[in-house]
Amino acid sequence: MTKAGYEVTVRPTQAVEDAITATIDAVNSGLYDSVFCSGGDGTLHEVLTGMLHAERTIPVGYIPSGSMNDFAKSMTISRDMEKACAAVLEGTPRRIDIGTVNDRGFSYVAAFGAFTDVTYETSQAVKNVLGPVAYMFNAVKKLSNIRAYPMRVICDGEIIEDEFIYGMVSNSASVGGGILDISDFCFDDGKFEVILVKKQESLAELHKTISFLRDMKEISSESGIYCLRASDITIELLEKTNVPWTIDGEYLPNESKFHIVNHKQAISFLVPETCPEEYFHDN
Repeated sequence: MTKAGYEVTVRPTQAVEDAITATIDAVNSGLYDSVFCSGGDGTLHEVLTGMLHAERTIPVGYIPSGSMNDFAKSMTISRDMEKACAAVLEGTPRRIDIGTVNDRGFSYVAAFGAFTDVTYETSQAVKNVLGPVAYMFNAVKKLSNIRAYPMRVICDGEIIEDEFIYGMVSNSASVGGGILDISDFCFDDGKFEVILVKKQESLAELHKTISFLRDMKEISSESGIYCLRASDITIELLEKTNVPWTIDGEYLPNESKFHIVNHKQAISFLVPETCPEEYFHDN
């Protein structure tokens, strides 16, 4: 960054959500042209949340160094730090969509139900050693504990009431380290991809549904999966229970109702030249 002509201020984070405060302070000071962060999806999540709450917007650059780096995969940002830094510094500032869940920002996914607690219950030490495999080990342990939650889901006015074991609102080509690959998405079209998985009657049915999800083929409510696109989503519990939620791989406290909103092109992001043009609606 120095070779590229920048004067660099380094700010190691000190605690959970410290990057939110650091970003707000840096942007509001008016002293900086851009904010870069290096870490995993959770670190980026905090920086983008801070940017949403700052008085103005400046470009965000991302140098991935976490165990999953789903957002970086979608942006085609290398895991090699020097290559990533060079690609982002030479990248183009582009406006991308950012989501909020009950006013808390997220960059690429908000999800509930089966396996979502794996992302924040897996220890950092294990993730550092095993990477995505660590999540798979913990997920297998939870197979026998999968339960369905009666919910009302409203997607841009369309109402769905059912029992769901899993739900995901995303704006990414890859979720779960590539476990799910989402087609026909855009970073800047003002829409989220919404996947809702209905209650499964047997392990065989669950296995079939997981196969549909992995291949992203033949998805329909008849196959046990709803697949929608929306910019305003409300998810309401129809009975009092504790549902595991995660946003960008971080823990989200349970509530009876979640309001998820797509803020179209709210953030300026430094996008590498290698990122596919079809990922952007407004080229």
